[in-house]
Amino acid sequence: MYQSFFGLTEKPFNLTPNPNYLFLSEAHSEVYAHLLYGIENRSGFTMVSGEVGTGKTTILRTLLKNLNPEVYRIAFILNPKLTAKELLLSVVREFEIEPVTETLQGLFDSLAAFLLEENRHGRVPVLVIDEAQNLSGDVLEQIRLLSNLETETHKLIQVVLVGQPELERQLNDPSLRQLNQRIAVRYRLTPLTSQETRSYILHRLKVAGRPDGNVFSSAVVKRIHRLSAGVPRMINLLCDRAMLTAYSDGRGVVIPRDLRQAGVELSGGRAAQGLFPLQSLLWPVIGLCLVILGVVAWQSLKEGSLPEQQAHAVLSGGRGGQAQSSLALEAQIAGDEIRAVAHNSLLAAWGSPPLKAPLEGRQGWELRGFQVMELRATPAQLARIDLPFLVVGPSESPLSDRAVVGLSDQNWQVQPGLPGQSGLAQTERAGSGQLQVLIPWLDFADVGLVGRLGSGGERVARLQRLLKEAGLFSAVVTGVYDQQTVESVEAFQSSRGLAADGVVGPQTLLSLYRVVGGYPIPSLKG
Repeated sequence: MYQSFFGLTEKPFNLTPNPNYLFLSEAHSEVYAHLLYGIENRSGFTMVSGEVGTGKTTILRTLLKNLNPEVYRIAFILNPKLTAKELLLSVVREFEIEPVTETLQGLFDSLAAFLLEENRHGRVPVLVIDEAQNLSGDVLEQIRLLSNLETETHKLIQVVLVGQPELERQLNDPSLRQLNQRIAVRYRLTPLTSQETRSYILHRLKVAGRPDGNVFSSAVVKRIHRLSAGVPRMINLLCDRAMLTAYSDGRGVVIPRDLRQAGVELSGGRAAQGLFPLQSLLWPVIGLCLVILGVVAWQSLKEGSLPEQQAHAVLSGGRGGQAQSSLALEAQIAGDEIRAVAHNSLLAAWGSPPLKAPLEGRQGWELRGFQVMELRATPAQLARIDLPFLVVGPSESPLSDRAVVGLSDQNWQVQPGLPGQSGLAQTERAGSGQLQVLIPWLDFADVGLVGRLGSGGERVARLQRLLKEAGLFSAVVTGVYDQQTVESVEAFQSSRGLAADGVVGPQTLLSLYRVVGGYPIPSLKG
C-alpha cells in the first residue's frame, strides 16, 4: 500500500521469514556459526533456543538454503505436536523413503537402512525440528534413539532442535538427561541491542529499495527498540504499522506520534509497553468488568427487572445498604467518566488518539509514551509552565480529576465542564491555592535528564544539537556534557526565568523545544 509513497520496491517489514532480508547481528552470526559447526562436524545433536520472534526460523532457513544439496539431505519438521510414530512417519516421508510397513518398528528399520545407504554414498542426512518445545517426552526419547545409529567415527543423522526457552527447561528434566547429555552444540539467541535495532531497520529498508534509510529518526528508532525489546518480529510489526500511519497522514518520515499510534493499535487499543504484555492490563480489565456488572445491576434494579433476592445479592445490605451502595456505584461511574474526558482532552492537546477508559496514574501515561511531571504549584506557577495539566488534588477542589486545557484572562478552561456548565467551563483561578497536578509531556528528541558534568552519550549530543539550533551553542557536538555546554544551558535557563542550575529537566527541555520550533507543544494560551 505505501511502497511507492516511500520509494520502496516491496514492503520491508513483512513477518514471513525471508533469507533475502537476513540481518546478522553478533548473536545471529554466532548462532549461524554454531549451527554450521554442529552439522559439518557431524556432532549429532545441535540445539538453538530463543524467545518468540528473535529470528530463529530465518537463520535456520538461510542455513538450509546454503547447504550443498549434493552432500546434505534435509528433513524439515514444522509441526512437532506428533506422537512418536507420527514423527517417524513424517521424517520418513521428508526423506522420501518407502517404508516396508508403517509400524513404529518398521518405520525405524526403514530409516536406519536409508541412513546407512546415505553414509555409503558420502551424504549427510539432517533432521531439523522447529518449535521443538512442543515435543512430548516420548517423542524426545524416540529422537534420542535415532542417535544410536552411528559408525565408529560419527553419527549417521544430524539432529537440529530449534525452540523457545521452554525447550531448555524441558531437556533439564531428569527423565531426559540422556538426550540432554548428547547435545554437543547449543546456543541461546538473544534480542538485538539498540544499535543493532537501528542497523536492522536500515538494512531492511536498503534491501527494499531505500538505501538512504531516511524514514525513521534516531529518536523513533530508540523508541522502537524500547517497545520491541529488540525482538525482530516486534520491530517489523511496529515499523510496518508506523509507516502505514505516516502514509495515511501524507508524511514521508515516521515521527513519535506515528509510533505511539502503532503501539496502541498492535496492543489492541491499549498502551504499548515492551512486548505488549497482558499482565499489566489484568487488574484494569477486572476493574472495568466489575464496573460494567455494577452498571447493569443498578440499571436493572431501577427498572424493576431484578427479583428482590437477586437485587439483594448484587447490592448487598438492607434497603439502606442498597441505596448507599448504588450511590457509591453512581459516584464511581461518574468519576470514571470525568477522568476519561479529562485524559482524552489532554491526549488531544498533544495530538494523540483518544482512549475509551481513563489512564491509570503516572504509569498509564508513561505507557502511552509520555513523560510526566508531578508537582504542587500555584495557578501563577502553572500559567508560567504553560502546559495543559490534570488536577489530582486536593480532593475537595472542584477541579479535582479534571483537565485544565487553557486560560483566558483570569479563568481556567476546564474539561469536562463543572456541574451546571457545558463545553469548556470557566472557573476563576483566584483563590484556588496550591494544586496537586500531573503534567504529561513529550520528549521529542529523547534527550532525557542531563545534568552531571562530564557525562556523555547520544542524549548529550542531541541536547548539544538542540542548543545549536537555538543559537546557544557554537562549539563542536561532542556528546560530552562539558563546561561549555553547562554554561550554554545555564545562560538559556536564565533567559527563560528558570533556575540556572545547569540541569536539563522537563521545563528547561520544553522551553528549548519551543525556542527551536517545529515541535507540536500545546499551550494554555492557545
